[in-house]
Amino acid sequence: MRKHYSKLLLTFSLVGIMSVNVFGAVTFTDVKENHWAYTAMSYMQDKGYMTKNSSGEFAPTQEVTYFEVAEVLAKATGYQDELVIKDMDPTLKKQIAENYEAKKPLLKTYMDKYSAWETRCNEEIAYLLGRGYLKEEDLSRFMIKSADGKEFKNTLTKQDLAAFLVRVIGKEVTAKEKYTGKTKFTDNDLIREENRPHVAYLSEIGLLNGDAKGNMGANTKVTRALCAQMTYSALVYKEKLDKEEAANKPQTKPEDNTSSTTPDAAAIKGKINKVVPKNNAANENYVLLEVNGKTTFYTANPSTKVTNASGQVVDFSKVTVGENVAVTVAKENGIELIKTIQLLDNTTGGTTTTPDTNDKDDTTENTETMRYLGDVENIGRSGSISVSTNAGIVTYRLADEYSIVEGTETLTLEDLSVGDRVRIYIEDNKIVKVNILARAQVNETEAEFVRIANRVTSYSLTIADGTKESILEVDLAADITRNGKVANVQDLRMGDTLKLEMDGGVVTSIEATGEESSFVGTVESVILSSTPQIAIKTKNDLKIINITKNTDIYDATSRKDITVRDILLNARVEVIADSSEALSIVVKEVPTEMVYTGTVENVGPSAKYIDVLVDYDELTGESKVLKRIEIPTQVEVIVEGQASYRNQIKKGNKVEVTYNYNNLSYPEIIEVIKK
Repeated sequence: MRKHYSKLLLTFSLVGIMSVNVFGAVTFTDVKENHWAYTAMSYMQDKGYMTKNSSGEFAPTQEVTYFEVAEVLAKATGYQDELVIKDMDPTLKKQIAENYEAKKPLLKTYMDKYSAWETRCNEEIAYLLGRGYLKEEDLSRFMIKSADGKEFKNTLTKQDLAAFLVRVIGKEVTAKEKYTGKTKFTDNDLIREENRPHVAYLSEIGLLNGDAKGNMGANTKVTRALCAQMTYSALVYKEKLDKEEAANKPQTKPEDNTSSTTPDAAAIKGKINKVVPKNNAANENYVLLEVNGKTTFYTANPSTKVTNASGQVVDFSKVTVGENVAVTVAKENGIELIKTIQLLDNTTGGTTTTPDTNDKDDTTENTETMRYLGDVENIGRSGSISVSTNAGIVTYRLADEYSIVEGTETLTLEDLSVGDRVRIYIEDNKIVKVNILARAQVNETEAEFVRIANRVTSYSLTIADGTKESILEVDLAADITRNGKVANVQDLRMGDTLKLEMDGGVVTSIEATGEESSFVGTVESVILSSTPQIAIKTKNDLKIINITKNTDIYDATSRKDITVRDILLNARVEVIADSSEALSIVVKEVPTEMVYTGTVENVGPSAKYIDVLVDYDELTGESKVLKRIEIPTQVEVIVEGQASYRNQIKKGNKVEVTYNYNNLSYPEIIEVIKK
């Protein structure tokens, strides 16, 4: 018996406002149920927008990069990856591909500028740009390059997440129209002017509150817990708005962040050929309408009004395949939106794809049976099979009584694989027989292991080929070995060389090879991201090592265990690694000085303090963070190479601030290096 490998179309819809605390059995090994963001984290995990790792950890305190939030928001607003979801709607697939092609030149400018640009997120970023949830100017904050050329994936700030979410809600126009003066927050001056309307809007609707001092935390670095909480709140609020708008008449001036034109609605009569739920938070559906033998996809949303032949309002669930309908369509924000649907009768629709009428086999069928010859494109979990034919992809459900045969052997649906060459037989618009003519070829590939995640029915494996990353589906029963020994997914290490066997596009065997190493060097940089990394300069080269939950970090100078945040630049370390994962890091020597370089953004009264936008904060591992520097009178101030006074430090000065690690309350020296 062969296993059945298929891609599953995961269709998400938001739960009701009164039932948002009810999820599947979502548990995290590192989060208790009384955590302040537990409901939000469970929701995001349940929907597949943010996921726990294979060890069941959500990592709530881990900071989120702009690349990571792009992935989250793309999933939450309807993006689908054709490499993961094989049976995604062809129109959506085409729209995503065309949008990506349109945004490629823009993305290439950043790929050329930054060698560490996370190219695997380009499609999601392009999708968000196309929907207006990201602006072109937002891309400039995704990466940071220090003065010495080091590149860092920037950590998302709270004020930027607020702006993104207002766009997702669809209220950017409203926010800008209503906003006047200042926000109510004490740290208003730290909120960039372009973000203040968004912050004010979220504050007004109760989704953004200040701390005890009235600060909203404009430049607070967003953790996974905070990202989950803010995104969850925004999605639930958007659902609430959608329900209210569906209960009333749709607005004549739609709220959105992209250009909007609403021409007179066009009246069309046709037949429902397909209804496909969109994978987004707006509870929308694709409706494939057949008119005079031609088919076109339109979008229906909660405000779409459905009536029966008598004019009575009915539920959208009454819109079924084969139904003759009269619809009105209007273009809104670049989308062909169905405003009304009138059901005319209950006739059964047929197919517009040319059947395989010329091929013959040894099966006798009646004259009403249609045949299609092609390769299995997808096997749906709801009992549908898609076949790629010369005339296009056809999809049918299995009849209650069906057969699957290969030669003289009768098989089950579990024996059918994506990529198999088949002939299917259709009666009454359903599959009554599948004849397997040839099996999908098993192929092999080699790549570098990046990560693997549990997707309930399979594993999602991320691999790298040079700088390009891709995602593959791995069967739960796949054979896995590492260095010649039987292993499981938890035994794989970042940097392992993988030899993969594929069957129908699904990984069925993984042969991993890794190598342990040990070395001594000096810490060049610490990058805090979803997987923290440390760059270590050794005698011969520069090594990039990944830090995981299993990495032991010990400070020999203080004789205690520490975290990656405690590792200082220029510290002397001894590392034991397995592939590119650190098993052990021992800090042998620590530097005595810490230096910040940055630009003065604000000078306090009498220059008793300055706010500096530092390039890199060694204490937190953050890039481009605003840091307040206290300046007592004993601090040595140097301006243009000469001893000076603190009141000579001006806004816009480039400064170098030197601290002694034994006294971090105020610096030893502040030097203005460039006005």
